[in-house]
Amino acid sequence: RLTYLENTAELDAIVCMGSAKSAYDDDPWMLQLCEFFRSVGDTRLKVYGSCFGHQLINKAFGGTVTKNVDHGFVFGADEIKICIPEDIAGSAISGLLVDGTKLKMLQSHGDELVRLGEGTRLLASSGRCLNEVVLVRDNILTMQCHPDLTPELMMKNIWPALTGRGAADPADKRKSRG
Repeated sequence: RLTYLENTAELDAIVCMGSAKSAYDDDPWMLQLCEFFRSVGDTRLKVYGSCFGHQLINKAFGGTVTKNVDHGFVFGADEIKICIPEDIAGSAISGLLVDGTKLKMLQSHGDELVRLGEGTRLLASSGRCLNEVVLVRDNILTMQCHPDLTPELMMKNIWPALTGRGAADPADKRKSRG
């Protein structure tokens, strides 16, 4: 039981980042986090999820996460295109993410959100990830990409971990997009 998530009244926001685990697994702690995300879906609490956080939060609202069968392990920088739905065109999120903008964002994932869940809106896609940025309800923003990383951190910290556990082939380093 995740007792540290029981009293969120004093919090303004919660962030859920990456993990070596897969969001489609049903580990007890992941199921508890899904329950927590559903419980704050219609509150004032702001939630941000990146990579694994993006996938797990969307799973909590009925989305489907699978291995990335079309592109394998995605590592490098991809261009994402922002597409704001008309029903939220005047919202705070449309001020943060401007419709039609293209951003080059860092990626490091072998799994992907393949189907959106209930109460979600797609805000951006990329060539290797259809559901790149998602708004869940009005208070939860999720991104498959990694705005929290730099290329240097990815190559220094993430690439060795990926190759060390067999998630990426060291020979593929030259193939990663940068």
